[in-house]
Amino acid sequence: MCVTWVLTAHLLLPRQALGSLCSPWAAPRVGPLPLVPAMVRISKPKTFQAYLDDCHRRYSCAHCRAHLANHDDLISKSFQGSQGRAYLFNSVVNVGCGPAEERVLLTGLHAVADIHCENCKTTLGWKYEQAFESSQKYKEGKYIIELNHMIKDNGWD
Repeated sequence: MCVTWVLTAHLLLPRQALGSLCSPWAAPRVGPLPLVPAMVRISKPKTFQAYLDDCHRRYSCAHCRAHLANHDDLISKSFQGSQGRAYLFNSVVNVGCGPAEERVLLTGLHAVADIHCENCKTTLGWKYEQAFESSQKYKEGKYIIELNHMIKDNGWD
């Protein structure tokens, strides 16, 4: 027997369980809806604070697919994060910032703030708040995202 499943606000239910909710011609259902095992519960849909344009190549969070940055905002691919290679971006979206703290990085002392995905809360990298050496001032206000926390999304043929 083939069963059609219908997504309601919080449950995935077989169509016959919904009775008149699925079709105006079906007989009205009497009694409560049957319970469905917890493994088929559907969580709320993911909504991001910002969506990047579909016609551009972009980078997304590897853990929840939230949009993070457009390829056009990529400044450099030759950075080192705490867990491997990282990219430097001019701007990002769907990212939250922690408090700034001074850290000695490979290129000297910087004031940086850890950044995390606003959707799944995974730490992605950091934001350069202040560079103390004149040769590093170009990094101020820019973002580092580690490669193991992002994927290429949309238009990477």
